[in-house]
Amino acid sequence: MSSAPYTRDLILVVNPVGVLEPGPRITAAAAAGGGRGIIDLATGDDWSLRALARAASWSSAPIGIRVPAGCQASPAEVDRAAAGRVDLIVVEPTSPWPLAEITGHHRVLVEVTSRAEAHAAAASGAHGLIARGMEGGGRVGELSSFVLLQQLVADDTLDLPVWVAGGIGPRTAGACLVGGAAGVVLDTQLALMPESELPADVQAVIRRMDGSETVLRDGVRGIRRGGPHQGDSELLPVGQDGWLAAAFADRWPDTATAVRGMRAAMLDAVDGPDAADL
Repeated sequence: MSSAPYTRDLILVVNPVGVLEPGPRITAAAAAGGGRGIIDLATGDDWSLRALARAASWSSAPIGIRVPAGCQASPAEVDRAAAGRVDLIVVEPTSPWPLAEITGHHRVLVEVTSRAEAHAAAASGAHGLIARGMEGGGRVGELSSFVLLQQLVADDTLDLPVWVAGGIGPRTAGACLVGGAAGVVLDTQLALMPESELPADVQAVIRRMDGSETVLRDGVRGIRRGGPHQGDSELLPVGQDGWLAAAFADRWPDTATAVRGMRAAMLDAVDGPDAADL
């Protein structure tokens, strides 16, 4: 079967709830486990750029960055902070970095929630897609991650690798790979790992989750900081799959071990001659 073009890209790791903490420790730990660490630049402020510099220097492999809609950092500022160690960029359709300006220098993946967004990303020069299912946090659409994956890989007019984000555990990750995905994305699943730099109150809310606590506001799914009864408190991009964080923490002692465990589960699901090439 077709696989991710780079071995580390089988599992992409974005630091959880990046709007709060850039998370360089998780980025570096993902590389130690054989995955691709991606640091969310959030607003792109000085704190985020310093965290990026730490992630780039701590990681044993080149890292990726996620550039959300509200990021104010320029590509030049990011390149300087990372000392040239960024080799993958993840953007939203509304990210401030025009694809035409960055696809010639880096591999670029675009997060999409529908087939229409996928076609727009492909037309703009994206090198790959991240199918964000309704189970995840942040900007989501109406389709589950696996249904969206099926739509994208079945579309003969789309010839781009697809990674899947939302609801990813060991079994669903294997199913996605068998279903034609190039790999999967982990984020909130790692919120309770020892490398997580999320505040204690946020970790406590995530640990108690069963998936029913999320709200959908203007196409963005999340949980209210402090719990579901906190009214208009800050909405954090944690999806219905937030309950997986406790399951991951109970199963694996740290991020690197979790990435290796997920990789093993995915390759076991494939269980064919091409598995060794992943």
